Amino acid sequence: MQDGHVEMTYDEYNTGKKLYEQGALMQEAFPNLDLDLREQLISGIHPKCWIEMFAPKCSQHDLP
Repeated sequence: MQDGHVEMTYDEYNTGKKLYEQGALMQEAFPNLDLDLREQLISGIHPKCWIEMFAPKCSQHDLP
């Protein structure tokens, strides 16, 4: 997943989507996806972009 696409089979997607729409938690509907990829399905934000937008900022004094 380098280009923002979440890779899964057609059946995995449809099964997970159906479970999610029926009230399953995202981790139950898509158990084979990492947390960051499940978040991408929820928010539409690519994992790298999420980090760039929301990661705590540190100063040089915080670095080891």
